[in-house]
Amino acid sequence: LLLLPLRQSNDSSSSMAEEKKEMKQRPFWLPLESNPEMLNEFAAKLKADPSFEFHDVYGLDPDLLAMVPQPCLAVTLLFPYDEFKARREEQGKKLQADGYKPADGIYFIKQHIGNACGTIASVHALANNPTIVPADSPLKAWLAENQALSPEDRGTNLATASFVSQASAESAEGGQTETPGLGEEVNNHFICFVQHAGHVYELDGNKAFPIDHGPMGPDGDFLAAAAKAIKKEYVDVLPDGMFNMMALALAMD
Repeated sequence: LLLLPLRQSNDSSSSMAEEKKEMKQRPFWLPLESNPEMLNEFAAKLKADPSFEFHDVYGLDPDLLAMVPQPCLAVTLLFPYDEFKARREEQGKKLQADGYKPADGIYFIKQHIGNACGTIASVHALANNPTIVPADSPLKAWLAENQALSPEDRGTNLATASFVSQASAESAEGGQTETPGLGEEVNNHFICFVQHAGHVYELDGNKAFPIDHGPMGPDGDFLAAAAKAIKKEYVDVLPDGMFNMMALALAMD
């Protein structure tokens, strides 16, 4: 596990208190670690194609990105949630004021379950790469059944999808660090980046919609484009922050 201990926020504002009160009213799952073995176990329980797996991304430099097998289908990011809360709210308000609308065809799920961000990031990675979700996967049927629903309704239905909650719970129990208690608040938050229609999209179940981070370069290198967006929107904003990245990419022999 590459993530080091994160700074804890001292924000005691009323809005923070209201958000935490709302979170306590949600159902809670055990959180998944930002650990390739754990996410690969979760994906295996959903019968995802084993020819693709999650890998650690050791840094944003080109030489480190080159260590990731290709093709890369999705990238997950773990970051300190509270430190970005105000920036995230401002981003959402600005995009809505500008009339922003994401492209059609992105499979986006809102998060209605506490501490399930790792699970939802993993599902986002798989759902937006349907060729690696075989016909006999229970996730394949769930995605089809919920295709026409809103992200809000998909999130509600995911909270009651027992095959997902069971796979997540069983995977979470095998982590490298002590598993937080059920309902125990954590500051770390998982999101996912995928490619769609030649653009890099950020999928965060706690945001109102997918975020378009612009087109990939002419070489079509999704990993490099996702790393560029992560550096600009997260790492450069909090240079002393602790982050963790993983890539869903071709499995290594």
